[in-house]
Amino acid sequence: MARFILGGRGRIIAQVSKTRGLFWQPCSLGRRYSTIPESTKEELTPLSKHLREQIKFGGPISVAQYMRSALTHPLGGYYMKGDVFGAAGDFTTSPEISQMFGELVAVWFVTQWQALGSPKNIQLVELGPGRGTLMSDMLRALGHFDYVHSTIRGVHLVEASPFLRRVQAEKLASLPDVTDSMESVKRDDGLEIHWHTSLDTVPEGTCSMIIAHEFFDAMPIYKFELTEDGWKEIQVAADESTDSPHHFCFTLSPGPTNASLTIMAHERFQNFKVGDRVEVSPDSYAVANHVAQRIKKDGGSALFIDYGRDHVVGDSLRGIRKHNFTNVLSRPGDSDLSADVDFSFLRDAAKDLAAAHGPITQSTFLRAMGIGPRMNMLLANADAPRRKDIATAFDRLVSPLGMGTVYKFMALTPEGAPEPYPFQPDPLMVPQKEEEH
Repeated sequence: MARFILGGRGRIIAQVSKTRGLFWQPCSLGRRYSTIPESTKEELTPLSKHLREQIKFGGPISVAQYMRSALTHPLGGYYMKGDVFGAAGDFTTSPEISQMFGELVAVWFVTQWQALGSPKNIQLVELGPGRGTLMSDMLRALGHFDYVHSTIRGVHLVEASPFLRRVQAEKLASLPDVTDSMESVKRDDGLEIHWHTSLDTVPEGTCSMIIAHEFFDAMPIYKFELTEDGWKEIQVAADESTDSPHHFCFTLSPGPTNASLTIMAHERFQNFKVGDRVEVSPDSYAVANHVAQRIKKDGGSALFIDYGRDHVVGDSLRGIRKHNFTNVLSRPGDSDLSADVDFSFLRDAAKDLAAAHGPITQSTFLRAMGIGPRMNMLLANADAPRRKDIATAFDRLVSPLGMGTVYKFMALTPEGAPEPYPFQPDPLMVPQKEEEH
C-alpha cells in the first residue's frame, strides 16, 4: 500500500511506498572506508565537515543529533540562514496561502477566551512563528474584538533564528532595522512583542493562549528498528564509499544504545514485529508536557497544527528543498527536514495535566469556524484576478487533494472545561488500520 506525501508543505508531489524507499539509505557495508574520488561526492560544507569530525571521534550519531544540527547549528543550520518560506523558499505554509487561516484561528481563541470565563489578563504565545504571518493575521482579527484585545498583556514568540526574528519584527511591528540581540519591541497599538529561545523563559503566572503551527514536525526524532535481538537504534554514520554522492548514511547500532534502552522500554512499543521501524520525538513530548503544565497552573488553551497521524509513526523523515523532495542525508543545512507528528504521543504528554481534544482535520476545523462565509466576504470585495486567488487558496486549504485532510488540529484545554468547538468526532478522520512500520 502507498501513501501520499506532501511536498512544499501543502502540495502533494509524490506517492511513494510506505515501506523503505524514499527515506532509507543504508551504509554500503564493506566499502565505508575506501578511498573516495572527490568528484563523486557532494561539496563538503562547513556543517558537513563538523558532523563528519564528530562521527570520526565519537562514532555514529543519533538521527536526532543529525536533525538538530542540520536545522539549527550556527555553522549553517537550515533555519539559521535566511527566509525559507513562500514560493521563493522551500515550502509554503497555510498562513502564507491565505489570511483566512490566521483569522479563523484567532476566532477560535476568542471562543476559548469566553469559555475560560473571559480572563482579564492573557498572553499570546507562538512556537516557531516563521515569518510572523500567522500572528500578524491573528492580531489583526483580534483587533475587531476590543473586549479581547484589551486583555492581551504581551505576545511571546519562541524563535531560535536571528534572521527570522528580524522578519517577524518587520511583519508585526514595521521595524526593519533591528539587531540580532533584540528581545522585545512595541507596536503602534501598544502591544509588546517578546522573543525567546525556548518556552522556559516565557513568563508564567498569566493565562496563555498558545499556538504551534508546523512546529512539532521539525522537532528532532530518534529512529529504531525491531530486530531478533530487540530494538536497535538507527544512527547516522560517515559514508566513505564510492556508491553514494552523500557523506552520510544510516546504520543500525550493533547493540543497545542509551536511547533504545530508555525510550523503547515504554509500553507503547511492545506490540511490534521484527523488521518494524518507528520514529520517536522525546523533544515533542517534553514541549507538549510543558504546555500542558502551564495550562494546569495558569489556565489557557493551546492549538497544535501539523501534518501527522494519531498513532506511532514509521519511516516518514523527509527532506524538502525548493518545493521538492531531497535525500535527508544530502548537504545537511541546505534542506528542510521534517517528520510526521504522532498526535497520540502529544496526547500522552498532556495526560493528567490538561484535556486533549482531537486531532481533527484542517478541513473540518476551518469549515466549522466559517471559512466559507469568510471567503464569500472577501470575494464580494475583490476584482477578478483576486477572486481567483481567493478561491484557489480556499480549495488548497480545505480540499482532500491539498491540505484539507493531511493537516490536523489538536487542542489542549484545562481539565474539566467544556469540550471546545469544533472538536467533536470528525467524519473525515476515517479510523486507520495500524500501518506497517
